[in-house]
Amino acid sequence: MQENRQIKGRIQVMKIKTKFGMAMQILCILCLAGSTLYFMIGWNQIPAEVPGHYNFAGEVDSMTGKGSLIFLIVLNWVMYLGMSVLEHFPQAWNTGVKITARNRTRVYRILYHMLVCLKFSVVLIFSFITSWHENYMPPWFLAATLLLTFGPMIFFLVQLWRVR
Repeated sequence: MQENRQIKGRIQVMKIKTKFGMAMQILCILCLAGSTLYFMIGWNQIPAEVPGHYNFAGEVDSMTGKGSLIFLIVLNWVMYLGMSVLEHFPQAWNTGVKITARNRTRVYRILYHMLVCLKFSVVLIFSFITSWHENYMPPWFLAATLLLTFGPMIFFLVQLWRVR
């Protein structure tokens, strides 16, 4: 009986994947590969000390060695892979709505789209942080980060609320 549930769960996962989701996956891989290649090819052009932290005004308030950028790239890949694994277990997602036979596919598809959008946002933000070595953070960065993080969540949670 438990084996049947697992089989149904796997079939359900296959039904929620979409062309939009695949496009977001490709964009994530391209962004990760691009930022990793940029980092490896440009290693000698990166200054010995790079900004380690920016204050709220976007000014550097601590410097660190360029080796710390390796941590950011590895962290970006780990977060991407962790979120990719999570995609395959919709039963572990906190849906916020009661799952019924009628709404199951729609709810999981909405949450899948939210997850791939958030994954792309994380990859994009960390790729930018890894490649930015200036002594200031652009004024638009905080607003863009908040929009990239909370925009998809709000958009898809409204959709989810409508399907309940």
